[in-house]
Amino acid sequence: QAGIVAWGIGCGEDGTPGVYASVSRAVCWIDYTMSCYYGATSGIFSSYWGYSADVCGVWMEETVIRLKDRRARGNMKSSTFFSNQIDQYQKCNINWNKEIDTQDHVATLAKLDKEVKGVVQVGVY
Repeated sequence: QAGIVAWGIGCGEDGTPGVYASVSRAVCWIDYTMSCYYGATSGIFSSYWGYSADVCGVWMEETVIRLKDRRARGNMKSSTFFSNQIDQYQKCNINWNKEIDTQDHVATLAKLDKEVKGVVQVGVY
């Protein structure tokens, strides 16, 4: 299993806790963030890593719908929080590719990972 260290003490030391984020669960968010950043300087808002509308476009739509639903069900404080998140997800419009070669493609892991519960893995290594 591979991931990004969210926080920890040292680097994989025995008996030391660490929290790791699953890259495959966050691949579309990472691509969106990079695409917005580089698009702001280049004017090109295509997927930085070449992901498709079928993978990351669907992820984006589902994420915004989920955040809007949570905002509608929450109180004023949480409503502001979810509105700010929605604004972040809509700050730029990424041109996701229409087709994707799914063989040996990292985005395929994001689809497979939907079956795995939980985004963060906590463990002592």
